[in-house]
Amino acid sequence: MAITPAAAIEAGLEQARKIAAMYADAETALLKRIAARVGKDLDNDDGGDDWAAKRLSEVAQLRKEAESIVRRLESAAKAAAQAAVLDTWAEGMDAAVRGAMLQVADAKLRKRLERVLQDAKNLGTKRGINAGQGVAELAAQSVRLITSVHEGALRAVDDIYREVIAETAGRVLTGSETRREAAQRAIDRLTAQGITGFTDSASPPRTWSMTSYVEMAMRTATARAAVDGHLSTLSEAGINLVSVSRLPYTCDRCSRWEGKVLALSGAAGMRVEENLVTGVQTFVHVEGTVAEARLAGLLHPNCGHNLNAFLPGVSRPAPVVQATTTYADSQRSRYLERKVRESKRRAAVALDDDTRRKAEQRVADYQQKARQHAKATGLRRGRNRGAE
Repeated sequence: MAITPAAAIEAGLEQARKIAAMYADAETALLKRIAARVGKDLDNDDGGDDWAAKRLSEVAQLRKEAESIVRRLESAAKAAAQAAVLDTWAEGMDAAVRGAMLQVADAKLRKRLERVLQDAKNLGTKRGINAGQGVAELAAQSVRLITSVHEGALRAVDDIYREVIAETAGRVLTGSETRREAAQRAIDRLTAQGITGFTDSASPPRTWSMTSYVEMAMRTATARAAVDGHLSTLSEAGINLVSVSRLPYTCDRCSRWEGKVLALSGAAGMRVEENLVTGVQTFVHVEGTVAEARLAGLLHPNCGHNLNAFLPGVSRPAPVVQATTTYADSQRSRYLERKVRESKRRAAVALDDDTRRKAEQRVADYQQKARQHAKATGLRRGRNRGAE
């Protein structure tokens, strides 16, 4: 059970990684089907036009194979996405209770605070599951977002297949490569980044691979579920202030907000709030609202920050975190993970055993480098949230 806001977010990100792994497996299966069709009759000594015509005649069969893979994925992904958001929202609600209590040393105050927060959590649970509100709507949005890639994936499979055939036939005509060499070169180039073509809502829009897009979408959704579940419970309990955590290193969008106090509602600036321990009013400087900070970029996708209840007169400023690793370390880790995925894709589309063995060796080499880097830096593979 998560006991802090950071742990609640991490639990959600782990769920997102599992869903992304489902899509990575499906992506690999789709690429293998493309390679299997492209690889037929490559060494036959017939006319290039005959080979290309035969391969293009199999587009319909390839489409059926791809549809079967995508439909199986769709059924499992919908259930997993919904469960991930609902579970992470619950983790966030629990973190609101536990995270606030950890700040209170006085036993009587802690017991009273726990009772208030538990009541708020129970009320929030009832409100949060109403259709069209809170967590239910966020879960529905997540399902719509990740399943929107399915038709695009089918179109991309068709486009990649046709382009590989056309490029292979064109290269063979020049006489500079064998058909097998030309086909391997074409399929490697066209699948180097996976099945691509999925754009987000950024300005300007960014293009993602199928797996990366789903992971980005689910990371965003689960992190938001953890934060919103947390904030809804604090709001129901009458706690209006939160503090922003600190990271060893951060981006320009978030640096302004690090360690600052934010309000769920109300004006920024110096405010008078009641000390929960003494009942005496105390001054608190509020940097802005949570909504304003989010609009300015705080808690963006892959953001490592979290929020925690700020209790005037009780809470201490968010501590400065001493870095044991550098930003360059985190980027090196991400690079190695990307190279592992790229090498796995090359293995999936290898058209002969020798090419496949070489790609699989690259997978093993990069995995070993990733393990060594993780051991040397202390970074957990796939979990570089502090890097932003």
